[in-house]
Amino acid sequence: MRKRGSFAFTVSSCLLAGLVVVASIPLASCGQGPASAPQGSLSFTTFDFPGYTTTAPFKINASGAIVGTYFDTLNLQHGFLLQGGSFSTVVVPGAVDNDLEGINDSTETTGAYDDSSGLTHAFLRQPDGSVVTIDPPESAGYAQAEDINNSGTIVGQYFGTSPGFQGFQFSNGNYTTIDVPEATSSSMYGINNLGDIVGAYTDASGVTHGFLMSNGGFTAIDFPGATETNAQSINDNGEIVGSTVVADVRHGYLFSNGNFTQIDAPGASMAKSGAPLSGTDVHGINASGVIVGSYQDSAGIVHGFVASG
Repeated sequence: MRKRGSFAFTVSSCLLAGLVVVASIPLASCGQGPASAPQGSLSFTTFDFPGYTTTAPFKINASGAIVGTYFDTLNLQHGFLLQGGSFSTVVVPGAVDNDLEGINDSTETTGAYDDSSGLTHAFLRQPDGSVVTIDPPESAGYAQAEDINNSGTIVGQYFGTSPGFQGFQFSNGNYTTIDVPEATSSSMYGINNLGDIVGAYTDASGVTHGFLMSNGGFTAIDFPGATETNAQSINDNGEIVGSTVVADVRHGYLFSNGNFTQIDAPGASMAKSGAPLSGTDVHGINASGVIVGSYQDSAGIVHGFVASG
């Protein structure tokens, strides 16, 4: 189906002062700080969608409701909602498969689904189960709605006339295309209630960087020593989580109070990143700092986890 590169990703230490916001010019880079801080204060809880071997949570709201995806025995994706300790599968009428990627505090959710023609569409799902397709007008058969904030503003990405992804914002019925300056591809993964957006972009050399977009300006986020960095989610405290690849191994990370903290789920395989779901991937963080993500164990099973400190 789709998915943002892979399900796995880390963090180090970089002073917040290094995150100088710039607009419409090459992005400043955060990635020259000291080594990453330990994750010892985090407590992990693993969970799996009952009966299946791949579970990947993507976002978590303030009340702890989690959305994500699981794969069935035919390798088709299905969106899930984990709320109050109970799983439910989310069905999009007419879809071949789908996932859930974003959730706000009203339990409005966003995601993507594939139709029978193989086209991928972005959608918004209301708490009553009604679903609306929200493809940007310029989309050429591929769009994903990655996150939604409490104002109902949605961010994601699509393929249009450009060779790479283009980011978009959807608010009050209006679409805005967002391209990171000098990027060949731009993806928007998370938005908080202040309107700050995080995501990833690819430069002309083919390197993937994370970014923060705040007040119309962009800041690059690069984990020190990494060959790939993504920023997946941001809460209202400005804490950012995401993924990185260092020495061909995937880790998750938290960026908080000017410092990166590497996150590796207990039991995660440290196999080289050629295995697309190996290592640890961190996707979401809520207002209380509770983190969700996934990891692949040595047997190749992908588990979801919740981590808090």
